Amino acid sequence: MARKGFVGRTALLSGLAIAMACLLATAPADAAERAVRAPNGSSATRHTEHTRTQDGRTRHDEVTGPQGRSASRDATVVNDRAAGTHTRDVVATGPNGRQAARHDVAQRTDDGHTRNSTVTLPDGRTATRDATVVNDRDAGTHTRGVVTTGPNGGTRTLNDEVQRTEDGFTRSTSVTNPNGSSATRDVTTTHDPTTGTVVKDVNVDRTPAPRP
Repeated sequence: MARKGFVGRTALLSGLAIAMACLLATAPADAAERAVRAPNGSSATRHTEHTRTQDGRTRHDEVTGPQGRSASRDATVVNDRAAGTHTRDVVATGPNGRQAARHDVAQRTDDGHTRNSTVTLPDGRTATRDATVVNDRDAGTHTRGVVTTGPNGGTRTLNDEVQRTEDGFTRSTSVTNPNGSSATRDVTTTHDPTTGTVVKDVNVDRTPAPRP
């Protein structure tokens, strides 16, 4: 149970600000779209346009609900192979005209990639997520670091490292929350091809937030 809880928490913490912001951004469209299945004979329509561009693509979605109110979502993707970048911009507009926007930039590096995301909420507040992935084939390591800052300024950090070994791998993950609490998860996996045996050991530690 501890392992499952930690995995879920790690996934949540690493992208909480962005996930919540995206949920807010798409909620109007989702609500309108659900009206397609509304009872009592009510109906809704959805219109989608995909366009391929010279360096990427665009997509426009518009949903009109039973009462004639509409919500839209516009996405633009641009790929620059020479620079090694992948850029994605999304603007969601709700039935009330309020907008939320998300800007993503993935950058290929010599030994991995970076990805920076910024979400701007309808009230003007922003949330960010900055991730860095580094692969060292000679050392047999895969390292990922993520810093997420929520709309209220709280910051979460996640560090994850996978190390290949002669008979398996090790993985160490640590998370630090805005309130100062933290958690670590260490995994060691070994494989014996002769017997077909796989052994996995997991250790999870949690540290509560400091008392005020």
